Amino acid sequence: MNKQTARTLVDHVYQPYKIIQGASINPYQERVVCAYGDSPENWRKAIGDALWFQFGVYDDPRSAQPITLDESGLRYFERQLKLAGFEQTDSPQINRILDVGCGWGSVLKYLAEYFPKCQHLDGVNISTRQLEHGAKLHTEQGLSDRIHLYQCNAQDIDLLPDFDHPYDLVIMRGVISHFPNDLYETVIKKLWQRTAIGGTIIISDNLYNVELEQYTSDIPDTVDRLACKHRKTPEYFARVLKQSGFAIQDMRVLPNNSDAIHWLLNIKSNIEHNFPEGITGALEELRIMCESLAVAIVKNKFSIYSTIIKRY
Repeated sequence: MNKQTARTLVDHVYQPYKIIQGASINPYQERVVCAYGDSPENWRKAIGDALWFQFGVYDDPRSAQPITLDESGLRYFERQLKLAGFEQTDSPQINRILDVGCGWGSVLKYLAEYFPKCQHLDGVNISTRQLEHGAKLHTEQGLSDRIHLYQCNAQDIDLLPDFDHPYDLVIMRGVISHFPNDLYETVIKKLWQRTAIGGTIIISDNLYNVELEQYTSDIPDTVDRLACKHRKTPEYFARVLKQSGFAIQDMRVLPNNSDAIHWLLNIKSNIEHNFPEGITGALEELRIMCESLAVAIVKNKFSIYSTIIKRY
């Protein structure tokens, strides 16, 4: 591998994040960037102040009613960490963390606090809007010396610095839905190279429980809503992981279908309440998607899967 193919652009006056660009640009990248171009303030009105954006669980006894989107999202991620074997009272040492598709930076902030001894957390994203918000959040929390952000397509994660220092923990939540199949296969192969022996990858994503040729959206697909047209089945999803050398430690429907519907309808209600005159662009796509996916879950055509994989 020629690490010199990377092009890194650095603003020496202010460095909220660095840019890593490989030899080619994935043609689907711009569609994903557009999906997250709205202001974080508008996204907060839809998905909650903390900007957790990968479903939630509603049955945690610690959660006071009514359970907010922020609370449900946090509890879901906590449950995934527990399934992966991470308990704050008895966790293995984590020295390096990578968040692929790090969104608005909420997960990295949480992980920096959850693993206080971990001094190196990297986040990659292709959305400048999200990266700018994440950089500001991490600076305000005094975490910018530990958290490093990169504008980088997931296909170029082999070009991230310190190739000889693999990651002990990798997060991929809500990002594989944006990957064309060839990109998904490439990224998983490169992740195997960047993950430490014994390292863990935590994944959460939307998978389709029917043959894709048989699936039709309850609300007709007139646009590629939120850049999620590249649907995947659990069988294909798992096969790629295994063929790349990973072992699946745990794979289950989580949140359960009832909680997933609850989460979707909460977001739909928030959008309709906070934008009574209507809204265009990604949030309108999200509103329609929430309704359509809720119906698909009822019909057992679609579920959210939590997957924990290991490199041995």
